[in-house]
Amino acid sequence: MLFGRSRQKKKSRHLRLRVENCVDTILDLNERLGEGKIRPEIIKQFERLKESLKTMTDESVDEGDIDRIEEATNQLLAEIRMSQGEEWSLWPREGSTH
Repeated sequence: MLFGRSRQKKKSRHLRLRVENCVDTILDLNERLGEGKIRPEIIKQFERLKESLKTMTDESVDEGDIDRIEEATNQLLAEIRMSQGEEWSLWPREGSTH
């Protein structure tokens, strides 16, 4: 029984780190591209999400929600990759995920 709780706690922590990675990727990208390249309302949502992560417990993270956040992050990265062309060489290659 004790091992099951430990395994669940590790999984919850892993899920939380996945969300943090998405948020940090988008906010870092926004800084590197410069203000206005990513719509301000999107950045505000990611900033709110980052703030809420500070008070969120590991157990409250849902894998389905994280999958959707990762998918949205990857879609945004793909759109920016297409719009930046050669400038994108500093970022992950096509097919890479964050």
